Amino acid sequence: MPENAWNDLKHNERDARRRLILDAARDLFAEKDFKSVTVREIAKSAGVSIGTIYNYYDNITELFLDVFLTNAEQITHLIRQEYQTAPPSLPRLCDLYVTFLNDNMTFYQMMGHFMLGGELPPAATDRLNRVMRSLMDRIDDIVKASGISEPARHISHALFSALNGIMISYAGYPGRTAPEIKAHTLRLAGVVADVFHSGLKNN
Repeated sequence: MPENAWNDLKHNERDARRRLILDAARDLFAEKDFKSVTVREIAKSAGVSIGTIYNYYDNITELFLDVFLTNAEQITHLIRQEYQTAPPSLPRLCDLYVTFLNDNMTFYQMMGHFMLGGELPPAATDRLNRVMRSLMDRIDDIVKASGISEPARHISHALFSALNGIMISYAGYPGRTAPEIKAHTLRLAGVVADVFHSGLKNN
């Protein structure tokens, strides 16, 4: 086998093993508080040794971050996919984002962890900033396309915070089923979209 083909095969195998670990971690994080999940549990679920996980990650925080950033890249990709002929509307963005949060509860829980003081080394912080900046850039595009004249980045940050706030307030509301919570949070996302659009467009 040519050396380049052999190197590609090794790279693909390594990437597949990393994906297996990420998928196992994500599933466990969805079942229980992600901060209580252990490396041993992830290794067992992924069908790999604990040592294999440490071949990819120096510690479990790095694994947490990889799962979080993978989700951030997924929602960024979903928003980008909406750009078939033009940027999606503000209501469509809000609906898309809150739907994603409902379907990926661990994402916003991890976001709270990292944004409220989760300690990261400089390289990991740079990676976090880079991925989140890409997400905010897509939101900026939609804010500008909606006709809002205020500084786009400030509005994007405020909109992002408002949508996450909906989930923080209602995602685990006692006595409500998951479908009820999803329906209510999507209604509130529509209200947020209307408030931002009507309140800021003409200012």
